[in-house]
Amino acid sequence: MTTADQLAVARRVECEEDGLYFSRYFFKQRMGSKMLIAPHHQAIQRTIDRVVSGEINRLVVNVPPGYTKTELATINMIARGLALNNRARFLHLSYSHNLALLNSSTARAMVKSAAFQEMWPLALKDDADSKAMWWTEHGGGVYASSAAGQVTGFRAGHMEAGWQGALLIDDPVKPDDAFSETIRDGINNRFNETIKSRLAIESTPIVVIMQRIHYNDLSGYLLRGGSGEKWHHLNLPVIIDNSEAYPEENTHGIPIDHGLPDGWLWPFKHNESHRVALTSHRRTFEAQYMQKPRRFNAEGALWTEALISAAHNLHIRFDKVRSVVAIDPQATNSDESDETGIIAASSYGHGDKRQFLVEGDYSGKFSPGGWAKKAMHAYNEHEADAIVIETNQGGDMAESTLKNAGFKGRIIRVHASKGKFARAEPISALYEQGRVAHRGSLYTLENQLMEYVPATSKKSPDRLDAMVYAITELGGGSGYSWKGF
Repeated sequence: MTTADQLAVARRVECEEDGLYFSRYFFKQRMGSKMLIAPHHQAIQRTIDRVVSGEINRLVVNVPPGYTKTELATINMIARGLALNNRARFLHLSYSHNLALLNSSTARAMVKSAAFQEMWPLALKDDADSKAMWWTEHGGGVYASSAAGQVTGFRAGHMEAGWQGALLIDDPVKPDDAFSETIRDGINNRFNETIKSRLAIESTPIVVIMQRIHYNDLSGYLLRGGSGEKWHHLNLPVIIDNSEAYPEENTHGIPIDHGLPDGWLWPFKHNESHRVALTSHRRTFEAQYMQKPRRFNAEGALWTEALISAAHNLHIRFDKVRSVVAIDPQATNSDESDETGIIAASSYGHGDKRQFLVEGDYSGKFSPGGWAKKAMHAYNEHEADAIVIETNQGGDMAESTLKNAGFKGRIIRVHASKGKFARAEPISALYEQGRVAHRGSLYTLENQLMEYVPATSKKSPDRLDAMVYAITELGGGSGYSWKGF
């Protein structure tokens, strides 16, 4: 055997035994450059190897977008899976039919490449060689489709022992549809009704790899028992914190120890210099990057995702009448204290058809002088005619704080004598009537609105309170005055 032959045999053995070596080798063959390997790639590959070995047959992997998940867990898993068993059979699903076809065709091109064929001669059948479906002469291959598309007529794996392929679900719902209950819940229901039945035998592996996009996405659905099965769970947030306990709500999740240190998951891609940009859209950061989407639409909630979505889409039809800035101040300034809620809002039109616009959230943890200056900035920015300030905590001191900071405009003092529900419910009703619009960076406020359930919420919703005070003042002429509050 020549030296070249020996090297070829050694490379083949290395590719079969080491999934990351396989990925690196064929990445360079395809792209002409080296694949950058980080510790999270090793964690993902170790977990995939446990699937191939038969140790794991139900797996959920959550990882931020752009972290090479499709390369490792779909494209290379298909190609290497066929190298290990030329009869391996895969069903690959994604949110987009075209994306599933792209992944399938990339894996197919890898299998047909000279580099692959040199190590594993594997001809494809002439009558089954398309992006959507391609077969080897040994009965292995791939069927690719959207998660909502046609999947009947094909099964992943074979009724045989050992590694026989898998059902690979890569991002079953696109982030843009995260808040579409019809699409999101439709995929969850379809998993049990159709997708799960596409296995040759029950032990055929299912791999769900995705960024979290919603509390009720497929990952959350499965980890909380939606399929009735236990799922191994590799969770990789963009910032690792090993002190966090595994969520109790994941009753059907089996956490996998990733072995990674605290800190940024892949500093080459995201690090401290990117924190502000990543966190600017709080909901996206929490779900897609931190893999911890919040739970909304709980029974009894005054604000739902549908109401917030409608507020974003509401068209203001009338001329602007006035603007105010409302403050829910905190009496103390410490790490334990709540934030001071500072919300800017405007009214448009008159009478029972008037509309309202929530257009600025300036809330945060401030000293008394700090929140006064922030409120004055908002007052000038929105050309407001008054600052509405809740005086339950501090009374005269709150008004004095504003005046001492140099504010010379109109101050409207309010005293909240009724409970939060009594104050918030009329404003929620305005949302129900389609009379409140949202513009600007209101993600944290919107999270607080959707999380507020009067019967169970314990934390004081500071931003919510300030918003309620603002709209109540603006609506004073149509039954939403401060009388009785």
